[in-house]
Amino acid sequence: MPTRSDRTSLFIGLGIALVQIVDIILHVATNQAEPIRITSNLAVLVWLAFLAFGKFKQGFRLMTVGFIGVYLALNIAFLAMSGLTNAAQGGGLRVTLLVLIALTVILAALLAYFWERHPNNSMMA
Repeated sequence: MPTRSDRTSLFIGLGIALVQIVDIILHVATNQAEPIRITSNLAVLVWLAFLAFGKFKQGFRLMTVGFIGVYLALNIAFLAMSGLTNAAQGGGLRVTLLVLIALTVILAALLAYFWERHPNNSMMA
């Protein structure tokens, strides 16, 4: 029977996945599908898949830092190339991008916290 920590991890994981999927859909729907951003979303989804299928029995912390590090590095590279403002939206600050990045990193940190507290976690339980 899943514990409270298992359920919390599941809901946080689903929240992270939803943020990534919504981000990809927004890009495609607005005809602004940047490959580097979509790759960053896919990195997070792969990390979640590894968690869900129990591929982190050892090395959890290193793998989590690696995947979230890739996510951040790709988004920082995107901002370095494209800037903090979006010409396609009248030159306004990329608020949505910044909110989605912050949300992903905060939820990933929460998931890592709960996962570390209950190392036998399985989001598929």
